[in-house]
Amino acid sequence: MCPTRPAATDPAAPPHASSDLAVKIAWLYHVERMTQEAVAQHLNLSRIKVMRSLASSVAERVIVTTINARSLSQIEMERTLERRWGLTNAVVVPTPADPANLERAIGHAVAAYIEDHVTGSTVLAIGGGATLHASLDFMRARELPEAAVIGLVGGLPHARWINPSIVASRVARRLGAESYQITAPVMVDAPDLCARLWALPSLRDVRERAAAADLAILTVGEMSPDATIFRHGIVAPDLLPSLTEAGAVANVLSYFVDAGGALVDHEVNRRIMAIPPAEVARLPNVVLAAGGPQKVEAILAALKSVKARVLISDSDTAARLLEADD
Repeated sequence: MCPTRPAATDPAAPPHASSDLAVKIAWLYHVERMTQEAVAQHLNLSRIKVMRSLASSVAERVIVTTINARSLSQIEMERTLERRWGLTNAVVVPTPADPANLERAIGHAVAAYIEDHVTGSTVLAIGGGATLHASLDFMRARELPEAAVIGLVGGLPHARWINPSIVASRVARRLGAESYQITAPVMVDAPDLCARLWALPSLRDVRERAAAADLAILTVGEMSPDATIFRHGIVAPDLLPSLTEAGAVANVLSYFVDAGGALVDHEVNRRIMAIPPAEVARLPNVVLAAGGPQKVEAILAALKSVKARVLISDSDTAARLLEADD
């Protein structure tokens, strides 16, 4: 009898991400009726690891006649999100009881994703925002001198967590990686100034490095006075009505996009110093990390705008996304 061949995993590809990988393996095998080899190939794991996980799930009573785990509903949501939007991964974390802790909950999952997917010489492109800033509290210090972190958004004149370049540089420091920044204000006075700044050799180099990134992680903001971009004056709040009238439903990397993910025709979009969503969309792996009921429309727009392959969100938001018309 010939020995069974191991699943043909790609050693260069990272393993699949999930809120609970053991339960996801059990779900695929017992509920979706995938073979062990198919599970291994789908999750980019060895067949031995899948076999051991299934055996452990039985021993630990994760599996009885049904899957017996609190994270079951999250796994079901992950699989439904993946199928509905053609995602490689969806990671759904429990929605915290206190909404003030939502960014930290999602940030914890972002840190876990970075732990698993940023290794060796990975080039990570990163945006800004409260969720990505919160991930720093859970990110393990490492030394990855051949890796690099590229800031996707320009800076602000004050060094608070809302400054996208601060978030990117702190992630690089935590990883012990090289850091590259767009050394220009996130918003300039005139469109022609944007063109002149991008023509500078130093900024052209950052843009080229961003275009060659292995992985991008970003978030999205909704169109409301409470959104970070308006609340902290990155964009003047009095522009909100005209942006909404132009069709904007979200801001992605400080650009304003419509429900289809396209840039709206508004002068603000011509004054932004950030890597455009269309360029980020060409990267092989784009991760969107966002949650909150007020962001459902914005998340749907962002998924289209940057062609995200991974969504990290919370269970309440995931449920609303699945109820929404896309």
